[in-house]
Amino acid sequence: MKQLFLVLCVALASSAVQAQKVYKIIQPDGTVEFTDVPPPDVPAQQIEVPPLNISEPLAPPPGSSSQSATGAPAGYSEFRITRPANGESIRDNAGTVNVDLSLQPKLRRGDKIDLYLDGQSIGGGRATGITLTDMDRGSHSIKAVVKNADGQVVARSNSVTFTLQRRSAILQPARPTAVPFGGGRAS
Repeated sequence: MKQLFLVLCVALASSAVQAQKVYKIIQPDGTVEFTDVPPPDVPAQQIEVPPLNISEPLAPPPGSSSQSATGAPAGYSEFRITRPANGESIRDNAGTVNVDLSLQPKLRRGDKIDLYLDGQSIGGGRATGITLTDMDRGSHSIKAVVKNADGQVVARSNSVTFTLQRRSAILQPARPTAVPFGGGRAS
């Protein structure tokens, strides 16, 4: 309803602007001014304003019927990744990353969560807390979808990019070696 009201206001305002006359005034110093009321003491040239470009709103893409008019997933008021935070750097030498999802209301019967890591599905299930293990260091992106029993996507989460920092085996400090006192000579 709000969108319809906004469209009507814009249409009325644009038609009112279109119906008005616009005048171009060149000042003695060479500056140019445009106005809708010509001054009586300065010559003004009336400008023809071309019609406004108006286009119809785009139709939603096929298969997007899972979105309601408010933009929220149909049947789910919230679905987002709460951990890790977008842009977060995680330091874990084992390569473990905990992913937490917020889903309201709870997952419906027959629906399941599918997690995507760097654009590839890594599976999922019904849990909203997932632990990724033995991940490579570097930048990664994750997102999740809820699929119904027919495999159709009914909700999509936000996309999160994070960086995993792990200690390199190459950069490990050398272990100290034992050297006997006195260089090993008996005195």
